Amino acid sequence: MLRKRNQCAFDSQCVFRAWSVVAALYPVQSHVNRKSSYPDYTTVLNLEGIEFPVILKQITKFELLNDISINVFTEGGKKDGGNVIVPLRLTKEKKEKHVNLLYLQESRRDDENVIAHFTWIKDLSRLIGSQLSKNTGKKYLNYCAVILPNENDKWLSFRDHNKKERLLFVVYADLECILEKKKRTNDENISRFTYQHHKVFSVGYYIYCVYDETASMY
Repeated sequence: MLRKRNQCAFDSQCVFRAWSVVAALYPVQSHVNRKSSYPDYTTVLNLEGIEFPVILKQITKFELLNDISINVFTEGGKKDGGNVIVPLRLTKEKKEKHVNLLYLQESRRDDENVIAHFTWIKDLSRLIGSQLSKNTGKKYLNYCAVILPNENDKWLSFRDHNKKERLLFVVYADLECILEKKKRTNDENISRFTYQHHKVFSVGYYIYCVYDETASMY
């Protein structure tokens, strides 16, 4: 994760910072906190129709313009003496070029305004792995969220019938029964009793081969 000093300060709006994306797309090995280490964002990003500062909900438009996907995380409280990182905005489709950003806010003692920063998360598993598991070898996947159904799409059904494959063999089976009368008990305290029983007297099955009729048999 790049340090907060890598990014410039903004007002209290939830704004998107292009430099954070550039740092993710064009990583450097040294002087990561210097703007001069990266190409200017105006030359490598498509910002047509994008107004600055860009609010959080406009990131979707930025994704479409640059064929990129962006997730935004933020601090959501404290746990075991540390900050808990939670998702603030998750992309609908993860692209080949994907960036995870951390949104931070801080207030200065001599200023009532809140200063906001966007920071590139270089390794999400290292950032939040400790709050999920003590096993440092585990990885965190942030793109497997379940999309719950809505009122207009709440029934699960199979639609891709054209993708089905026919089975080589199909077995059809049937049996015949007779209704055998049962003797009724004389106990008046019993309100329910069995008066008939299905007794099987014949069973048959047919094996059907879909590609060779001669292989079918009873």
